[in-house]
Amino acid sequence: MASAGSGPNAAPAVPAEEWTEREQALLARLTPLPAPPPDPTNAVADDPRAAHYGRWLFFDARLSGSGDVSCATCHDPAHQFADPRSLAVGAERGERHAPTLVEAAHQRWLGWGGRADSLWMQALGPLENPVEMAGDRAAIGALVRTDAELRRAHEAVFETVPEDDTAVLVQVGKALAAYERLLVRGEGRFDRYAAAVLDLPGADADALDEQEREGLHLFLGEARCTLCHLGPVFSDLEFHNNAVPPHPDGPRDDPGRFAGARRVKDSAFNAAGPWSDDPEGPAASRVRALVVRSETFGEFRTPSLRNLRGREPFGHQGQFEDLDAVLRFYDTLEGRDLRSHHQEQLLTPLGLTTEQRAALAAFLMTLEGEPLDEALLTPPTSPIPG
Repeated sequence: MASAGSGPNAAPAVPAEEWTEREQALLARLTPLPAPPPDPTNAVADDPRAAHYGRWLFFDARLSGSGDVSCATCHDPAHQFADPRSLAVGAERGERHAPTLVEAAHQRWLGWGGRADSLWMQALGPLENPVEMAGDRAAIGALVRTDAELRRAHEAVFETVPEDDTAVLVQVGKALAAYERLLVRGEGRFDRYAAAVLDLPGADADALDEQEREGLHLFLGEARCTLCHLGPVFSDLEFHNNAVPPHPDGPRDDPGRFAGARRVKDSAFNAAGPWSDDPEGPAASRVRALVVRSETFGEFRTPSLRNLRGREPFGHQGQFEDLDAVLRFYDTLEGRDLRSHHQEQLLTPLGLTTEQRAALAAFLMTLEGEPLDEALLTPPTSPIPG
């Protein structure tokens, strides 16, 4: 337990008896939030010109087969880049909820079942998926070559527009990923309070009120949230079968990670494939080592708990209309789907009181980071970087 600094301008200290050594050790694994890790598989991942071009592409419905669906259709900037509908609707209604893209650059695997190992690979899937955007690489290649502004924007980032449609598709995906890497909100009140406990920079011992501190105690202890939501993005970045009941309009049997692992291993667009800019790097080693196992059937990626406000509904099929419904399920496990024998074995009903659930919800709202730059929420006036 630390003093949170010293001197006339120091933050007030957190009482020494308030946090046990175990709790402090867990807090140290939840904060500070680092910058997103680099992505060597995408040579333009952190190129501002690529991010500008990708921002235009994100809102450009001409990439879809109908000309009516863009990335923003399901990843709504006004909704934390998630979908306000339980099941996403693009070219057709899908079978899963479109998750938030905020902080997605921190993830090792993208999609609820981990069907992609990079942001750019993930961006490629919806472009040609008949249910999502229903476009095709030949049409996208022709659009980039024939639209004067798009061609100039593409050349500003990649020097040329390839004649190979697959090469153009990959470059479009890498520009989209460069934009999506900017969708980070950083630290929130929780981080400033934890800094006071851990004697880190940016400390503010008054950042959390009494109810929020009670919720944090529950999160670290009795509510057992850190079994899965541990790490700076409040996720273990892995997959679990938590027996969550399906949405009434969703599929009863979604293979989840079992299908996702197979898709990422078999794809030419993975980190070890011919379109990767770092086919011998750590991400490539990770996908080569990935084993497709039947035990992962029905497992889904642990979502980040940062920035929950405004991205309802929750769950891989949007099964939970709000945060209270999520907490009620994990508190009681009522309605769980017990058909699979590969369920998470550590989950048990918690038996929290109404006040404890309210405290837990109040704490989770302290994980809201700084607002995104308003400019990221709309397309630029031109695809051509300034």
